[in-house]
Amino acid sequence: MHQVVARALDVIALESHEPEYTEAFNAVQAVVTEFGELDLADRLFANIPESIPSLLVAKLFDLLAWQTDDNGSAMTRTIERWLAEGTNLRKVQIALNLDVYPFRDERQMYRVLSRVAEAHPQVAEKCQQLIRSRQNR
Repeated sequence: MHQVVARALDVIALESHEPEYTEAFNAVQAVVTEFGELDLADRLFANIPESIPSLLVAKLFDLLAWQTDDNGSAMTRTIERWLAEGTNLRKVQIALNLDVYPFRDERQMYRVLSRVAEAHPQVAEKCQQLIRSRQNR
């Protein structure tokens, strides 16, 4: 794993127990500076070992949205693709733990997450929570 990514993940892990992030934003900005924004989610996914918890990777992705020029739009499209493909459980777990609703269209989200829940029973409850939460907005 690239050193700048490892540092960002370490800082996020430490600060996630604090009331707010302080150093994490600088550490995440260093990731953007080092990697650039093009295909960032896919390139980071390839760079981060599976031994790193998917929830921690999701926190990194959430913070990256604040550091990219498009406010995370490209990353959101990538995680939507991951969900639509639905083949890689780790990608699905990361996508489901982001602080955004996937897909602008609620019906599309329902269709995709229903398929994901069927294909990956271990994340079915999270899919249903997202669907219910969005319906209650």
